[in-house]
Amino acid sequence: MKVYTLKISALLLASVVAGNSFAQVGHYLYPYSEGVVYDNNGHDLAGFAKSNKKETAYKGGKIDEFSGGTWGYLQVTNARAPSINVLPGKEKKVIYSYTDRIDATVALFNTKDGIKGTWWARQCNNPQGPMFYKKVDDEGNLDIPNVRYGDFTREMETKKFTIVEYNDSVYNQRDYDQLLKNYILIENGVVKDVNDYKAIIEFYNNFLSKFTYVDDPLLENKSFVTFFTAGNTKYAGYFNIVHGKLGGHVQLADIQFEQDKDPFVAYIMKKLTGKVIFVYGDDIFGLEKTFLKYKHDHHELTFFRRKTDATEKFNKEN
Repeated sequence: MKVYTLKISALLLASVVAGNSFAQVGHYLYPYSEGVVYDNNGHDLAGFAKSNKKETAYKGGKIDEFSGGTWGYLQVTNARAPSINVLPGKEKKVIYSYTDRIDATVALFNTKDGIKGTWWARQCNNPQGPMFYKKVDDEGNLDIPNVRYGDFTREMETKKFTIVEYNDSVYNQRDYDQLLKNYILIENGVVKDVNDYKAIIEFYNNFLSKFTYVDDPLLENKSFVTFFTAGNTKYAGYFNIVHGKLGGHVQLADIQFEQDKDPFVAYIMKKLTGKVIFVYGDDIFGLEKTFLKYKHDHHELTFFRRKTDATEKFNKEN
């Protein structure tokens, strides 16, 4: 393989094409960090900050207002960069691999000091590999502070929930299991009215109140499907207990026809890891018979129906 010097041209980086899934695990440990931050033809932290900084500040500010400062907000996207290998010797030489590219997450988050950015990747592009971050000189291309992802973790560690809005279908949920407490993944654009965040916060604060505490071994085999309406929009969410935390995903409950019900429920159920399933919400959008059918076909699962005014805690042994 040809050996290049450390600096790489933006023209070559333009050949890094984003994909819709994690690439194959590679041989080189690290991504080309400058490419992740500013030297990737706009598909980098600098480009993401330029296009999404105002939106992150606005949504983050509203979520902070609606929650009384108890919820966090993060906006993320994927940036693919070549992987690199530093050759030993007196002169620093680097091999760039455009075959073994690495998916890096670039992120913006709101703080009392304004918007900050961070990024991370997994070594060798292995979704379960060690996390990696390197501070680089952005050469004036980044107009927000670029901090280590641990700074973001500390910012969010006191929050009841963190909303993670993703702008690209490529993301590694294990990252948020590791970095955050309770979190909700939502695709950016699903929430079209900013006031829906208020209803989301109120619904999930009430949901959280149904736990004596989340870090409980009795919850490890339990998963949760939630339904609620915000404004005129119907939402569904599913949650698993991961490392003593609630990790979940909220999406539109887009059930337009009778034939949509079976695949909708089957899709959500495949995302759950627990064998004890709680279906939570006052209105589950006509899916009662669909869940009963699914329960009949899957005897290994135990189902419970809970409404929002229920006083019994999820921690109870079932």
